Amino acid sequence: MTSARNLLSNLKPSGSLKIVALLSAIAIFSVVSYATSVSVSTTTYQSQYGVSYNVTGAFTAADRGFQVAPAGVAASAQPCTWANNGTCETGLTQGHYEYFLLLTLNTVPGSTTTYTVTVKWDQGSGQSTMGQLTVSVQNTAVAGNSMTFRFDTAGTSFTTPLSIDVVVA
Repeated sequence: MTSARNLLSNLKPSGSLKIVALLSAIAIFSVVSYATSVSVSTTTYQSQYGVSYNVTGAFTAADRGFQVAPAGVAASAQPCTWANNGTCETGLTQGHYEYFLLLTLNTVPGSTTTYTVTVKWDQGSGQSTMGQLTVSVQNTAVAGNSMTFRFDTAGTSFTTPLSIDVVVA
């Protein structure tokens, strides 16, 4: 017990040089520990948007982004028939932005089933419907096959950040 007290009393600074050394050590350890936890990122984000999916388990949905429609296209007859690498689209106007959604079939239905694909978005002034399409999936479809859905945004520009809600039911 006596040796422990002697050790502790030797650690207690008794002169100004010991106090300066102790404060210097604390300062150095503080700077080193702070510097090791700082990281720098060189990524620049131009704009971001969030997409939420509420999709029946029969499908997996994937956002494929926006593109300016190169030409006008008539709307697909509804319901679209499920086809691998097929396309189902609202009427597209040349020069408008269009939104792409890829659906991949996970589970083949027991009988022909029609699903509704609804895309809503919010550019900061409240949510509105971008478009709604229907697709009929036959019981002969193949799991793992995909189909693209194209929605006209009805404009040549849009405001970011925005949110997109995709519902497949």
